[in-house]
Amino acid sequence: MTRRCFFVPEVGEKAGSFDLPPRLSRQLETVLRAKAGESIELLDANGCTRECLITAVHRGSVTVSVVGKVNRPACESPLSLTLGMGIGRPDTMDLIVRQATEMGVSRLAVFRSLRSQYGLAGKPAEKKKERWSRIASEAVCQCGRTSPPEIILFEDLANFVTSLEDYQVGCDLKIFALEREPCARPKSLAGKTAHRPIHRIAAALGPEGGWDNSESSALIEAGFESVSLGPRTLRMETAAVALISSIQLFWGDMGDGLSRT
Repeated sequence: MTRRCFFVPEVGEKAGSFDLPPRLSRQLETVLRAKAGESIELLDANGCTRECLITAVHRGSVTVSVVGKVNRPACESPLSLTLGMGIGRPDTMDLIVRQATEMGVSRLAVFRSLRSQYGLAGKPAEKKKERWSRIASEAVCQCGRTSPPEIILFEDLANFVTSLEDYQVGCDLKIFALEREPCARPKSLAGKTAHRPIHRIAAALGPEGGWDNSESSALIEAGFESVSLGPRTLRMETAAVALISSIQLFWGDMGDGLSRT
């Protein structure tokens, strides 16, 4: 039987019997109706999973005891993929964070694009980051990964692009989705890169309304190659899935490794 899994960063420091964090305790008690005697899995910040037995449930407090380590099948993508996004609607961003995590993205970078209708500064921005981190952690447990993606906030597109110069000693490939413009399809780009190993990719996606012309020009100047996701106009969350899927298909772990060594 598959046990429910939850992300508890500090669980690696625990031994014997201990109380779960209040938020998780309330979820188990009031939403999932957990009972003493049930087993759950807890994933820590180091990617280690432990089976735990619920020993007590009482008024928002759930106590568990560690049974032992669980060997989860390795399913992290061999591709280091950074997805940069112009911030969009809150519900759209929540969905993209969840889907991107499930699809193996290793780094999520969010910035305010010229056509973004939402801000990204101060305490509201930190609250957004906390929410996205929580969503990513839940998705990690659901999909079987061992670590959530890193989430970073940038002031604007320029700051995001500059950050890539130092990230993991650069990227092997940089692409961005561009609609309503004649540009290469991901398959064509994969053929062009088949002669060299691709291990690190930075991908960029505009907000609702797409990129401003000055932004697309800045991306091209920074070495990004534009790709088309087809002839149809896609919602931001759909475009994110299409872009990540294409990348994982041609350079990651969803295909036959056309451009990988």
